[in-house]
Amino acid sequence: MSRRRRIAIVVAALAIPMGFLGVVLVDSLMHQFGACRVVRQSAFASPGGGQLVVVVWKTCGATDSTQASLVARGRTFSPEDTPTFVSVAGHLDVVVAWSSERSVRIGFIPEPGEVYKRDQRAGDVAINYE
Repeated sequence: MSRRRRIAIVVAALAIPMGFLGVVLVDSLMHQFGACRVVRQSAFASPGGGQLVVVVWKTCGATDSTQASLVARGRTFSPEDTPTFVSVAGHLDVVVAWSSERSVRIGFIPEPGEVYKRDQRAGDVAINYE
């Protein structure tokens, strides 16, 4: 086998894993640019303790939001798997007052400038906004 042929085989053998590593590195960098940071702020238990309103601040690049989710007792909050019932622009303080096991009042300090999502119900819980 000629020297030129051996060099070509070695270069080809190295190019495939290096190309794969390059794709993995670029994918990792792109994922980090699009990654969101979620910081749990507080949790408010219902009167009977059967449910929680979990409030988080979420930062995705230049976008900041305050979000709230309802979590049943015994379940673990996960920003990826727990749906939000309210999402507003900015990092705001949230006031939560349970009226009963099936009704909760939500307020923001200061008042949000932009509302992304504002559901009236989360499961069997009615949500009132103030």
